[in-house]
Amino acid sequence: MSETVARTPDGLQRTPASTRRRARAVDAFIDLVLEGNLPPTTEQVAERAGISMATLFRYFESLEVMRRDAAIRMLERFPLLHVSDVGEGPRRERIERFAATRVALWEKVHLLALLQRSIVLQDPDAAQMVDFVRGVMADEVREHFAPELRGLTSALRDDVVALIASLTSVESWEQFIHTYGRSPLQTRRAWAQAIDAILSGGSER
Repeated sequence: MSETVARTPDGLQRTPASTRRRARAVDAFIDLVLEGNLPPTTEQVAERAGISMATLFRYFESLEVMRRDAAIRMLERFPLLHVSDVGEGPRRERIERFAATRVALWEKVHLLALLQRSIVLQDPDAAQMVDFVRGVMADEVREHFAPELRGLTSALRDDVVALIASLTSVESWEQFIHTYGRSPLQTRRAWAQAIDAILSGGSER
């Protein structure tokens, strides 16, 4: 029995087997980045995925195309972007849970996130993906700390959201860990203390 052929948005036709091989290559790219290969070579990706170089280039015009697909796949593989029980529980408990989730996220995917940010000036799709992720994370701040934000003016509410989202971003993670030599536990504690101070400052104005 012949395989069903699907036409992709780029106009190419792919069988289920070729679709699986392409997905394997994207996952190989992600795994190599997470292991510290920044960026991995096409040879490394092909070897890890178990496909030939010719097959790899048949699926991807360049590493930039693979990088875009990897950014989308990252959101599927690592749902750590989402804080559990959003908005539920006492404030201190919510703060601790939020800080712990952000630390767990960046421990896992910070290299991939930084790779994506490194190409935003050359790749509009990468810039769009970075903005999308930042938007998702800011929305989660709004939802998770809705009780504290509810009584603020619109301008102050936006300030508080921006402060918390920036504080717990991958750029902040890199500074805490690499520039200032803080451990993940120390970073988590500092973020929780800072979030508490930000929310307290906002509620008192």
